Amino acid sequence: MKRHFAPETVSASKNGTGSTRREFLLATLGLTVTGAVAALPGRAFAASVIHASDAVKQFVRISQAITEHKQLDVALAARFYEVLAQRDTQFVPRVAQLDALITSEITAQDFLAKASSAGLHDFLYQIVTAWYTGTVGDDYHGTLVAYKQALMYQTVSDGLVVPTYCGNGPIWWTAPVPDEHDGHIEQL
Repeated sequence: MKRHFAPETVSASKNGTGSTRREFLLATLGLTVTGAVAALPGRAFAASVIHASDAVKQFVRISQAITEHKQLDVALAARFYEVLAQRDTQFVPRVAQLDALITSEITAQDFLAKASSAGLHDFLYQIVTAWYTGTVGDDYHGTLVAYKQALMYQTVSDGLVVPTYCGNGPIWWTAPVPDEHDGHIEQL
């Protein structure tokens, strides 16, 4: 049994699905662009937002001075800053006080001595503890900010892996073996 449709109900430009090829291609292009934008690394956006904040820049300078690590992750620093500021109402003015103590080429020991004389020893200790443990707060309501990126794992990264269920991450056996004559063992 054949059905006959009136000519005005079927459009010649439609393919039977209710859309044209052009509409399909535009929808596909829209989804592709949306997926590409959603897949962009969030760090670039976060870094551009972070670089606008003077307070976070001060926090990064303080963190670099006290840890003596010059290559700290700025997005991670912004997260530490956010969590520390939420837990301490005096955090922002104390950061400004610590930043004023930093001079060029200051050592961590000198910075700690200056902070101690200014009454900011415990405050500076909180910042160092956060960077090395990856957590903010030492109570039951502490906040985990970083695990693998915690500085306590970077100091021993040439010999120990971050304790997880899979040592060294997925397909860890493909990484090159560390050189046994790199100078670390002979020094012992």
